[in-house]
This record gives sequence, C-alpha cells and structure tokens, in this order.
Amino acid sequence: MKGKSIYIARVIYSISWFYLAPYIPYIIYKFNIQASLAGFVPFAFFIGSGTMQVPSAYLSTRIGLRNTLCLGLLIMSISSLFIGLSITFLQLLIFYFVGGIGASMFFSSGGAILAELNKNNLSRIMGLYNAAFSIGGIVGLNWIFFDKVLSFTYASLLLSLLTLISLFINVKLPNVKPTWKTIRNRNILYLGLSTSGVWGIYYAIGELFPNFAFNFLHLSAIESGEITSLLLFSSFIGGLLGFIGDKIGKLRGLILASLAGIFPSLLLYTKFFIIGIIILGIFNELAISIMYSMVAVEAKGANTGIGLAEVNSLNIVLGTWLDPLATFTGFYSWIILVLISIIPLFLIRKLSMSI
Repeated sequence: MKGKSIYIARVIYSISWFYLAPYIPYIIYKFNIQASLAGFVPFAFFIGSGTMQVPSAYLSTRIGLRNTLCLGLLIMSISSLFIGLSITFLQLLIFYFVGGIGASMFFSSGGAILAELNKNNLSRIMGLYNAAFSIGGIVGLNWIFFDKVLSFTYASLLLSLLTLISLFINVKLPNVKPTWKTIRNRNILYLGLSTSGVWGIYYAIGELFPNFAFNFLHLSAIESGEITSLLLFSSFIGGLLGFIGDKIGKLRGLILASLAGIFPSLLLYTKFFIIGIIILGIFNELAISIMYSMVAVEAKGANTGIGLAEVNSLNIVLGTWLDPLATFTGFYSWIILVLISIIPLFLIRKLSMSI
C-alpha cells in the first residue's frame, strides 16, 4: 500500500473536525452566548469545507493534487493557531470557517492520490482513508484533556504544530493534475445527493451529542466526550469493513448500511444510547466508505479527487444544516433528524451504475 504519509495527515486533519465539540459548553460560558447558538460552531467549519470542496478540486487541476493537499494543511494549521488566540465568539467562528476551507483542499486531494497510487484495491483504500479519519476524530473528541492541562490556547497551538508537521511529511508525494470533466458524471451527483442525510446525522451527533449529554443526560463534558468517542471508534471498524461492498454488491451495501447508519440515533433517548452510538458509527461509516469506493470506480485514478469533492460538497452543504436544526429543536432533535435524513435516500434509485 502506497501513500502512508497521507493516512498520518488524515488522522491529524480529522482532529480539527471534532476538537471543539467537547469544549462547546465552555465556549458558551466563556463568550456568554445563548445555548441555541452552539450549533454554529461546527456549522462554521462545515460551511467553509462544503462550499469550497468543488473550487478546491478545480484548484487541484491547475496546481496539482499534492500542492493543493499541502496548501490545505497549511491553512488548517493557521486556523488552529488563531482559534486559540480568539477573544470573541465571532472570531472563533471566522477562523473555524477558514479551517474548513483548508480541510476542503486536503480531503479530495488526499483521496485522489491514494486512488492513483493504489488502483487495484479501491474499496480497501477508501475504507482505510475513513478509518484514519475516525482515529483522529477519537483524539479530537478527547482533546479537552489537552485544554485542561495546557489551557485552550496552548492546546490549539499544539494542534497547529501537528498539522504543520503533517504538511512536511507529504511534500514528496506525486503532484498529479486531474481533469475537470469528471464533474459532469450524473452518478456521482446522485451519490452525493442521496447520502447527504446519512452524512449529516453522523456529524450532528458527533459534534452535538456531547452538548446533548451535558444538558439532558447530565453527564460531565469529559464523560460526554469520551462516550461520543465511541462513535469514532466504531466508525474505525466500519471503515475497515469497506470490503463488504464488494461481497454483497456496492449498491445493496450502500442502501442497507445507510439505513443502519441512521435509525440507531433514536436509541440516544434510552439507556441504550451507547449501543446506539456504536451501531450508528459502524454502519454510517461503512455506507460512506462504500459510497467513496463507488465514486472512485466512476471517476478513475487521479480524477477521483473531483468526484470526492463533488459528493463531499453535496454531503456537507445539504447535511450540515442539521447541526443548527438539532440545536434549535433541543430534546427532540434526533427524532427530527432521523425523519429528515432518510428522505434523500430515495434518490439512490436514479443511479445507473452496474456495481
């Protein structure tokens, strides 16, 4: 397997997606804002990432995949630095939004380089790419330990330094330039649209369950972060199971895994909420891994980056608004999100793929 340095960077990159989640109750207190505004913390990052996925993919056709990947890591490093130095809630949102822009440059470029270097085992490669994300997510959801030991400012500076190091270990990757025509593939469009709810409910829980557990289950911020880490741990398992799509058929696997990656959210209201998080994590990540491998088959090689950017952009832009919705609907958030998340799945029937 080639491109191991990308997996290392993927782990560090994914910390930025979650490291503010367990800190949200303290952000609310520190900046004296209404609790209903909590969802705008992850929302800022998602909007930056979602709106810039396709522009970042186009940038890779001009300056190459490696250069785009490294530029994204540089921007994410700067973002973490200034988040740690933020003195207002607005500043924090702006810098987290900028971090999302950097994340958009890394994601599709990293996946495309891996697909180009490992063309014969796409399901396994995409599964491992998602598994690496889960490892970093676990670290991110427990980043509050560094906040308590080092202070929030210095913990953010540490993440900035780690992200910068991940840039330097990837500077020798091949700088392949993809072609833009992949953006016209309709199957990739429908894959992105149909999985937006699956993607959205996963990140709503990953970002906001710590706050939900703090307010409604009366757990401490550390306890809620540790429990939510199980979502990422089980996602790691789901990523490793990406090969299942090859065994039962990618399309069938996508549908079954998507359903199993949505409905366990309802268990978050019961004493079995830990089981719900584990089941959701495994199957939600399996669904997304299968979807990514389907994109890689459609796009082929280095062009995978364009397809991944398109589906991720659609996932984020259409799925990220579930975060503020979950915040505003309070205790009933998971019921509403389940009902909304299954609607896009009906678009799967429009796929004309033979896999």
